[in-house]
Amino acid sequence: MTLWTVLIPVAAGLALAALWWVGKAMLEGAREGLQEADAELAQERADRDAQAARDADARRAEVEAAALALSDADRFALNLRAPFTSLWLDIFETATHRPTAYFYQVMPPGQNRQARQEALRELAASLESGWGITDHASAMSSLAWLLGGGGHHEPYQQVRRALHGQNTAGLDRRHVTVVRQWEPEVGDVGGLAFDLARAADIAAQGVALGYLSDRQGWQVLGQCRQMAREAPFRDWAHYGRSFQAGAAFWNANPVRNRGYADAVKALLTRDDSPWRRDPWPPPGQPLNRGLAAVGTSSEASTLN
Repeated sequence: MTLWTVLIPVAAGLALAALWWVGKAMLEGAREGLQEADAELAQERADRDAQAARDADARRAEVEAAALALSDADRFALNLRAPFTSLWLDIFETATHRPTAYFYQVMPPGQNRQARQEALRELAASLESGWGITDHASAMSSLAWLLGGGGHHEPYQQVRRALHGQNTAGLDRRHVTVVRQWEPEVGDVGGLAFDLARAADIAAQGVALGYLSDRQGWQVLGQCRQMAREAPFRDWAHYGRSFQAGAAFWNANPVRNRGYADAVKALLTRDDSPWRRDPWPPPGQPLNRGLAAVGTSSEASTLN
């Protein structure tokens, strides 16, 4: 046996041992690196979750402050327009913010002046295209039609009376179908909620756009509130169904009516819904009038 026959196996063994130790060190280093990376990712997730929780708390505080700035009566009046407000929120929502405080405000949301001006342009375009409203006179004309015996509530009731009398000859078949479909759910109130919601929405938008003064807008909202309280609505679910009935009577567009249905469903189920925050007041229960809103001390309607 020569020296080389001894040294070569020893050298090979040492080399293998060295490789094993190097490999082990590399694996341990990689494992530690992965653990550190996992820890960093976990910390980042925790930081994001904590920031999201803080943002959510801030949004809830913002919404609650807006709600508490109004009296019970004024919140109830604005809640009448909530199906439309919910649809506006879908338009005004950004990647990071759903401005639910708008449920309790007449001014549209906007995180800066440019965004608010854009929101006002959206409102103005909607009123002009949907109602032909461009100024004080046209706003008051539409409100008088909705709340002064016009709107779609009375035609709905005419069809309803004809159905009860089993004499629907000459009536629009679609209207008859709609009233028959919704009768078990809405009964005497018919589609009144749709007219009230539209009037409340026009009043709020009219104030935001300067077509109505604060006092005029809140007087109209007060009239909507009074009419809603005098009608036999049982709760917000009943009001929501009446809103859908009136919308279906007015328009046969299935896409639009699905949007209305989704808005009502969200208002009845979402945690941030004003309808869940402020349930429909029991009959005869007085609402706190407060002093929050300009013009709410007067019950006189600007339409009479």
